[in-house]
Amino acid sequence: MKLGYIEKKTFWLLMLASFFNGFVIGTFNIQDVVAKKALLALDWQITILVMLWPLSNLFSIWWGKALEHSKSISRFFVLTAFVGRLVLILMLWIHSFYPFLIIMVFVFSFNSLLSPAQNSIFQYNISTKNRGSLFGYTASLVTLIAIVFSYFAGYLMDINEEWFRYIFSVVGIMGCLSALLMSMIKIENKKYDKRKIIIKQFLFSPILRTIDILKKNKDYAIFQRNFFIYGIGFMIILPAIPKFLVEVLRMDYSQTFMAKGIISQIGILLLAPLAGKIHDKKNPSFFTFIAFFTLGLYPLILFAASYFVEADFVNYIVYFSYLIFGIGMSAIIISWNISSIFFAGNDDVSMYQSVHVTLTGLRALIVPFLGYLILTYFGIRAVFIISFSMFWLASILSYFNYLRMCKIEFKYKRHFDNIISYFSRLTPRG
Repeated sequence: MKLGYIEKKTFWLLMLASFFNGFVIGTFNIQDVVAKKALLALDWQITILVMLWPLSNLFSIWWGKALEHSKSISRFFVLTAFVGRLVLILMLWIHSFYPFLIIMVFVFSFNSLLSPAQNSIFQYNISTKNRGSLFGYTASLVTLIAIVFSYFAGYLMDINEEWFRYIFSVVGIMGCLSALLMSMIKIENKKYDKRKIIIKQFLFSPILRTIDILKKNKDYAIFQRNFFIYGIGFMIILPAIPKFLVEVLRMDYSQTFMAKGIISQIGILLLAPLAGKIHDKKNPSFFTFIAFFTLGLYPLILFAASYFVEADFVNYIVYFSYLIFGIGMSAIIISWNISSIFFAGNDDVSMYQSVHVTLTGLRALIVPFLGYLILTYFGIRAVFIISFSMFWLASILSYFNYLRMCKIEFKYKRHFDNIISYFSRLTPRG
């Protein structure tokens, strides 16, 4: 893989930033367990907490609009460094759930800026043939650091769970350094909008731009629909996980961090570069078809684990489910972050990615709370069933979208037509 001068310089700065960002991602993986065990958060409070990350993505279309009007994106990374990352130092004074929640609001709100900004870097500084591979390497480094961080964080908090304050504060410094390194990457957005931003226009035009993109780009709209369905499967299970691991299985910090922070990341660590290479060669819809199907096995295995709660080996079933989760996420993390570039074509990708990220926020308005209601009234197993059903529905629809985009006739279409025709004849005519 040959890299030009700009590509090489950009890649090494991205790798340095990824090293420090690994600590932040490690924190994202364990924050719900910390709230549940150290701050004694209730189920509905955990639901609010797990909604924050995706819900904050609603801001992304406005961040995308700001990026469209900016020749340089460095200032956005600097803002994120000090307001969206260094704020974690305030964890030193946290002793209850709600102040913890407020700090995480700042962290996640500015996190929604990073994805479209990073997409601009990959669009302008990295060639098409190298995008997936280079992103895969940065994702693997982030994951490696997150794994090491999760291991030591779990070990330290089993000794004294009050130490989470110091752990999160150190992460704030690391996250600040990560964003500052990203700000050192120079890109020139030659397509930026030179017109002055009017407040009223700034508030409403991103919404209209989002609708316009989805109306004009049918392939992208269908891709987003399938990602939305996948997201239902992903989010609906979030309120149930801390309860299942902490209350039902009675796992300690080391065990929960082993599942959520280490084993779940192994697939990403080992497979992200390979997934990136495959992504560069495959249609995004075919790529997500495989990823969604693989992820569907994760709640299915957890569902099986719920029947062996008292067994000595139940933790190993959970660990296996998170291993499968990591394998599926090695593809999702690539697709989630850079598939928008494929659909944007010659357009500025920052707004496309902002649409993608904002739709994540839209489902977060409803789905985690729906998961909490199902958990409360129907139990954990019902949540697991709905989760894997949504993953597999998204997988099937992605496959059909791939066939449509590539103008390939479905091999078994004739059999489906015969089945539909047979049942239509059985339907009584009114």
